[in-house]
Parts: sequence; structure tokens; C-alpha cells
Amino acid sequence: MSILPRFVADVMLGSLSRWLRLFGFDTLYRNDFTDRELIKISLQEDRIVLTRDNALAMSRLLKKVLLIQSETIKEQIKEVLSTIPISFDLLSLRPRCPVCNGETESIMKEKLKGEIPDYVAFSNQEFMICKACGKIYWHGTHKDRIDKIKKEILKKLK
Repeated sequence: MSILPRFVADVMLGSLSRWLRLFGFDTLYRNDFTDRELIKISLQEDRIVLTRDNALAMSRLLKKVLLIQSETIKEQIKEVLSTIPISFDLLSLRPRCPVCNGETESIMKEKLKGEIPDYVAFSNQEFMICKACGKIYWHGTHKDRIDKIKKEILKKLK
């Protein structure tokens, strides 16, 4: 089994970070990371720095860096995915929390009583919760749109 690469993204790549998390990649992001912090995190935690900053990408301190060229989110995702070796089905990975990057896990509907709106509980059977921030997720129209975009991106990579 292949080990997933882990990322840390600069201030210009917040949307890309959220999407990589939705794909299941451990992606650190804060909109106030300094270049020095990005380099330190990359080296200490063996993460690939994702940046749009040419100067940062050229830093001789960095061992793993990917300079993102594209300005559109779909193209940025393709840039990242096309540069890493993937020997498994990306659609089968459990997404991470797009808000905080925490791991998600399945949770039974009965444990969410009072935490979700009644109509959501009535119309959904499967739920996930972020182990870190407690945010609850369920299959809605947004999930369908996300899955459609993920499939479209992966199809273009092949």
C-alpha cells in the first residue's frame, strides 16, 4: 500500500487546500503562515510545500516543493495529482475535514440527536464527523457536486 503524501500550503492556496482535504490528503493551511513557518513545517513533518510564490519555491532549504502555475482550482488540483505517484483509487479515500484538516469517521445517526436538523435526520442515513472539530457531514447535493468534480478531474488525469 502506498503512503499518501502530506502537504502544507501557502496563503494563496486556501481553496486548493480544501479540495485536497476532500480528496483525502492531509493538507495543512493557514492564511497567516510565513515562508519560514512553511519551510519549518515541511522539513519537520516531511510535507510537500504547495506555493504560487516563485521565491519560496526556489528556496534551497526546501527539499519538497511544488510551484503551482495555474490560477483555476481544477487545474491546480490536476497539477498536484499529476506530480505524485498514486497506486490506488482516489475516490475510495475517506475525505478529511475541509475546515480543519481533521480525520473524519462514520457516526450513527442516533448519536447525533439534537445535533442535526430533523429534515436532515429524516432524509439521510450516513453521517461523518470530524474527530478534531466535531463538524458533522452528510450526503447532500453539495456532496454530489463535489463527487462529480472529483471524477471529472481524475478522468482528465488518465
